[in-house]
Amino acid sequence: GPPRPADGLVLQVPARALLEGDTVRLRCRRLRDMWVDGVRFYRGEEDVGGPARGTELALPPLQLHHGGSYSCGGWVSSGWSPWAKSAPVTVTVHGEHPHIRH
Repeated sequence: GPPRPADGLVLQVPARALLEGDTVRLRCRRLRDMWVDGVRFYRGEEDVGGPARGTELALPPLQLHHGGSYSCGGWVSSGWSPWAKSAPVTVTVHGEHPHIRH
């Protein structure tokens, strides 16, 4: 069955709305920063990579088509469901406006 919330992962994105060309770090963490290993990140069903170690992934400079629904998964140390996946986070990428700086 699905992992219990206490065993689950949370995907942290610096902002839900981002600009084209931004570099963004995704972070996958557990509640109370408990142990997690083998973290992978997903856009929709597509595996967009994972850190060799640790819980953060730096995405390449964003393009418009990089928007979508992101989640992460990893192996957790406790609980009866060792593989956990986060709830999806929707990320929007906006085109850059040369005269407007955020």
